[in-house]
Amino acid sequence: MKKWSILILVIAIVLIAFFITKPRLSENNYKKGLNYFDSLMYEQSISYFDKSIFYKKKNENALLKRAQAYYQLDNMDKSFSDFNRILKINAKNHEALFGRALLFIKQKEFEKSLEDLKAAILLKNDLAEYHYFSGYVKSGLKQFQPALDDLNMAIKLDSLYSDAYHQRGIVKANLGDFKTSVTDFNKALELNDQNLEAYNYRVKYRIEKDDYTGAISDYDAIIQLDANNQDAYYQRGYFKLQIRDYNGAISDFNKAIELNPVDVKSFKKRGNAKAALLNFDEAIADFDKAISLDKTDAEPFYRKGLVYMHKSEPASAIVPFNKAVELKKDYFEVYYIRGVAKAMQQKYEESIKDFNLSLKYNKEYADAYLGRAISLGILKKHAEAIADYDAYLTRVKNNGGAYLNRGVSKINLNDYTGGCSDFTKALELGVQQAQDMINMYCKSSNN
Repeated sequence: MKKWSILILVIAIVLIAFFITKPRLSENNYKKGLNYFDSLMYEQSISYFDKSIFYKKKNENALLKRAQAYYQLDNMDKSFSDFNRILKINAKNHEALFGRALLFIKQKEFEKSLEDLKAAILLKNDLAEYHYFSGYVKSGLKQFQPALDDLNMAIKLDSLYSDAYHQRGIVKANLGDFKTSVTDFNKALELNDQNLEAYNYRVKYRIEKDDYTGAISDYDAIIQLDANNQDAYYQRGYFKLQIRDYNGAISDFNKAIELNPVDVKSFKKRGNAKAALLNFDEAIADFDKAISLDKTDAEPFYRKGLVYMHKSEPASAIVPFNKAVELKKDYFEVYYIRGVAKAMQQKYEESIKDFNLSLKYNKEYADAYLGRAISLGILKKHAEAIADYDAYLTRVKNNGGAYLNRGVSKINLNDYTGGCSDFTKALELGVQQAQDMINMYCKSSNN
């Protein structure tokens, strides 16, 4: 009986100690998670927030940061769940209301977003970001005058808020106030002039990723308001390039170059567009111009070499490729394509050295494994080739040609079962040549 009493006492002491230390454990894990969160290491932060919440179920701070981490990782369901959980604990948590509003924006549920933003602003009305997003949502709902009021407040609270000036410019344009809208766009650029983020920065708040058409629409409006905005032409050309409107892109780059004849990036991008249209000589001229303006930039040498490759002139391509890697030692894409150029000239040993260099600087670069595998196969180093095909196919699953080539190497090593399996897979992926290999090697009952 005495032993039982002692045991019960010990258990009670342990339980008491556990419950006493729980808040401290929760706080310690929260702080660790916060460090990872502030370092943009969201997945790692979540593991510590999980522990913090385990020790204290209603830890609003940990729940909030975990919700924000899920948001950054585009895990909308878990982010919603945490924000809702916080608001059940504390309906007046303005940060949770704001976070949930952003989620509703992503889902294009602007009315619901606006409800949360209104509630957040009632609780905390001195944060510029809250007023900015309220203005953004109202603008999306075509409530332009109320949107303008919100954006005015955002700028009053933070006079350096680039996005607010940009959005206010759009709202003013919709209200017909074109003159002062240009002033706002110019102010946005003044505050954030890197790659014209003042114009397209709101893309990160757009619901859909890679909304190039939406970006082009924004620049249409901006150019209509400011016909001599060189950067706007460049950016619109860039986005047209992304959607393969090559002629439209060239037109915009022409205008950008007219307004700024020494704009290296416009020559480079125009060269890319011309190459895509197979206007190779004109593309080379643009890359040469970019090189003359900035001899330290490796990219136009790389692009020029690519044009020679498209022209089936690998020997000519080698020269600019050499210059590109001279300027940028870790330019793994160039080592790869230079390896291809050497292989096209039947310099297989040299090509393998370049593929090795490409993989030295980027071990995950799948094309370099494929290029090396092909050269090794031609040199009849089939075991090594198969290893590289394996590495490639773990990264790129549906390349029928790679399965065909690996099958050939396996057949050369008398692995008919493996080779025929690869030929079958290649055929499934649409490589008709695989049928000939199957007929040749896989029909005999002896194999």
